[in-house]
Amino acid sequence: MELRVLKYFLVVAQEGNITNAATRLHIGQPTLSRQLKELEQELGQKLFVRQAHGIRLTEAGQNLQLSAKEMVAISDKIEQDFALMATNPLGDIYIGGIDGYLGEGAKLMRIGLERNLGATVRYTSCCSSDALTMLDRGLIDFAIVSQIVRIDHYEAIRFAKKGQWIALMRADNPLATKERLVVEDLAQEPLVMYDQALKTPYEYNSLAQWFGDSFPRLNIVATSNLTAALIALAQEGIGTLLTWESIATISTHDMAIIPLCPELAIRGALVWHKDRPLSPAATRYLSLLKELLDTGVIP
Repeated sequence: MELRVLKYFLVVAQEGNITNAATRLHIGQPTLSRQLKELEQELGQKLFVRQAHGIRLTEAGQNLQLSAKEMVAISDKIEQDFALMATNPLGDIYIGGIDGYLGEGAKLMRIGLERNLGATVRYTSCCSSDALTMLDRGLIDFAIVSQIVRIDHYEAIRFAKKGQWIALMRADNPLATKERLVVEDLAQEPLVMYDQALKTPYEYNSLAQWFGDSFPRLNIVATSNLTAALIALAQEGIGTLLTWESIATISTHDMAIIPLCPELAIRGALVWHKDRPLSPAATRYLSLLKELLDTGVIP
């Protein structure tokens, strides 16, 4: 299976039309159709179903799309890393994680830049579970997470400051007059939530544990991994957003920020994989962080 053909497949899946995909790829339609047919024969699965105005993916095609995206992402990162070696032999530092701890993460990034590690920090915003998946697959060097599901796989630096959970809602919501919100206040309230809150197993899910028996019956009307999208939904009154206080104070004028009771505060962490060698830049960065921790520069 050639990576080039997988890239063709992803473009066709995105376009939903072979003619448009061939134009975008600058190849002939017969050539593209033949490549896709050979890919189906190689895998022994039908990947597309033809429709009146295009094509759609079969279940097998959807599964291949997920795997192909990961393979192409890894390939692109390898190419990028080697291209950077000409101008930056150390490479770059890749970090992914949740926005709720970006303030703490930014402090760690600033330390690396101020000490002139000779690398660019490349940050990807995502939920904890996605960050750990990217870490496992070698797409990032470090993950910023709110919980570590498989602690035996990772090493970690815990943040000194805890992330405080709050409810963000429109000021005209009747709950906005309350000083604090308890489970009963939110049990029937339309909620917009991070995908992570639904993905994380209960034993590692602090938010689910806060709700207790009410969690499976919550009125969740929308989910996303994008903080900006969730805030926009809350601003439109679609639902109350449960998020970190650090995020709610960024750009949420005319919105009510209500603490939870009992308090829900979670200590985040910067984690890396125990069994995967780090790039030279990431190795220097980690050594610097450990040195600053030992000397008390980082609390």
